[in-house]
Amino acid sequence: MKRFLPDVNALLALLDPMHVHHDAAHHWYRQNSPMQFLLVPHVENGVIRVASQPKYPNCLGTSRKVREVLQEFVSRTKAKSCEQEVSLLDDGVLLRPDSLTPARVSDLYLLALAAANKARFATFDKRVPADAVTGGEGAFELIPADPST
Repeated sequence: MKRFLPDVNALLALLDPMHVHHDAAHHWYRQNSPMQFLLVPHVENGVIRVASQPKYPNCLGTSRKVREVLQEFVSRTKAKSCEQEVSLLDDGVLLRPDSLTPARVSDLYLLALAAANKARFATFDKRVPADAVTGGEGAFELIPADPST
């Protein structure tokens, strides 16, 4: 069974029916099912933080409500936690330290984590330098923003 670790935006797209990539995310999900999701607190907390902000275009409610929506998703999809942990301080994990910019810390961490857990890092962000982490190129899953491609 395929295993995927989504980033915050990919998970938001699956949960929020008004998200710009909602249809694309569900098309990708159908194309790859059956699958197993791997989730980490970093992503879970990010979803709660973003989706509960009143300024978020389709605020899903209070932090408590978003937490409940996320708990239901975890239960329904039987999502698991990652077993292996990684650190970007490890030279064996981060192959190209020059790629570690403030905008890429989370992406590279999640990509390295996916690779270490024999999963694929699912994202809409095509700018992630997959070759910057060990196993990154094989663990990178670009979700097509246009389901027809």
